[in-house]
Amino acid sequence: MSEKPKKFEKKDVLYLVITGLALVIIILLASWFIISNNSGATTEETGTTAKVSSSASSSSTSKYVEGKDYTVKYSNDGIVAKSSIDEALSYGGLNNFDDDIDKDNGNYAKFEFDFNKTKNVIVEKMYDNGYTNNEPTAIVAYDLSKKEMVTGHIGRLYYDNQPLVYTWTNNTVQ
Repeated sequence: MSEKPKKFEKKDVLYLVITGLALVIIILLASWFIISNNSGATTEETGTTAKVSSSASSSSTSKYVEGKDYTVKYSNDGIVAKSSIDEALSYGGLNNFDDDIDKDNGNYAKFEFDFNKTKNVIVEKMYDNGYTNNEPTAIVAYDLSKKEMVTGHIGRLYYDNQPLVYTWTNNTVQ
């Protein structure tokens, strides 16, 4: 005995349409959520924007809260792409803010990044807790063309009179 193929009834078509619309709404909401959580800086070198991050919520994996324990400020308006700054942060290992604040690991008070357009490098100035005379504790430079850290001495010519494009501040420092 062979069974007859099942015919679609009007209610089956209605369920398919409702399911399809629900799926589209979920995708649109997810896209909107991702876009609205963007840092505010665009990746184009012209027309980028500056934004101070001040999120009051913490991810479940982070013990420090942005806006409360630390502040991030991109000030790269038309100077350098935010993605280039983020690349330098990642390559230098400065993107784990829990480690940077933690006294057993980084114990940094702040980072400042200057962009040297002539050399196409981002100069990363790091300040430990207790720094004096606004002098950085360590200075390194990330070459955006070669995608590597600059070797050798990074002198003042690399960063004096160059635009400040990024600042991270540890707000837990007394």
